[in-house]
Amino acid sequence: MSCRGTLPGIALFGALFGTLLSSLLSVPIHAQDASVQSPLVALPDAVHRLPEWSEAELAQAISVRPLNRSAFASTHLIRLQGREQPHFHDQHDLAITLLHGKSVLHFAERDVALHAGDTAFIPRGTYHWAENTDVGASVVFAVFAPPFDGMDRRPAVASTP
Repeated sequence: MSCRGTLPGIALFGALFGTLLSSLLSVPIHAQDASVQSPLVALPDAVHRLPEWSEAELAQAISVRPLNRSAFASTHLIRLQGREQPHFHDQHDLAITLLHGKSVLHFAERDVALHAGDTAFIPRGTYHWAENTDVGASVVFAVFAPPFDGMDRRPAVASTP
């Protein structure tokens, strides 16, 4: 397995995600308006709060709302009720911040319990899957780099990782 090109890609992704995360943790928005409901996702063109999910989205185990897209990354809100199937993203790095609920992020060698406010980074090619452990659905803010095309999801088979 070649790692050529991986470190620059991770460095760029880290810089993009760090900038975005620092904007998410900005205090002045909340300090100026006590009525603002958390959590929120601040992007250059809009401030997003947890959406009202449609009947169709509520009926699905996983619902994805695209938020923003650039040449380097795409952002999404993902609602999870239940669990994902184990899988890989071969061409995309993924960073998530749990905005609402509780979940467990499963990797090949460990499971990590996540609560609202927790962040995880999943490099491309990493075996993983998420499981909602709350009474209601969990919602994450997800950043894919490069922009997610909806196709890069390879199911894990019994012999993998």
